[in-house]
Amino acid sequence: MIQRLTVSALVRNRSGVLLRVAGLFARRGYNIRSLTVSETEHPEFSRMTVVAEVEPEQVKQVEAQLLKLEDVIKVAHLEEGKLVSSELLLIKVHCLNKDRPQVLKTVIAYGARVKDIGHTMLTAELTGEPERIDSFIADMSVHGIAELSRSGITALESGDTVIND
Repeated sequence: MIQRLTVSALVRNRSGVLLRVAGLFARRGYNIRSLTVSETEHPEFSRMTVVAEVEPEQVKQVEAQLLKLEDVIKVAHLEEGKLVSSELLLIKVHCLNKDRPQVLKTVIAYGARVKDIGHTMLTAELTGEPERIDSFIADMSVHGIAELSRSGITALESGDTVIND
């Protein structure tokens, strides 16, 4: 049975690292659901959060294969219930003057922020758990979604554990 795997990897902040990590997943047929990468508190390192679909028996194998890659320093499997995660959504919906109160009501109900209002469109930003993002998208779809962009999940291990050099 396929499960969702969330992995955090500390990597050297160098050209080509992202390609090697994504290539490893592609070569083994793992579907990447989400991939985020950014510089850490130390500019020479980046943190990658990869959410992929794998068989349960492949979890340890994925970790081991990642560690074999050049420039991968540390890898941690972030288990459900033992991680803090968030995702960012920017969504642009059709919003004529007559629809504006209802659109704003939905934005406020979710604690989202209005980022831009045009003549016929409204752009909102929401951060949170993927399920909450999905729900917001569903509720906003009644207004007509013009476009949206999701950042993908970024995560850290909960508690006092850190993944660094």
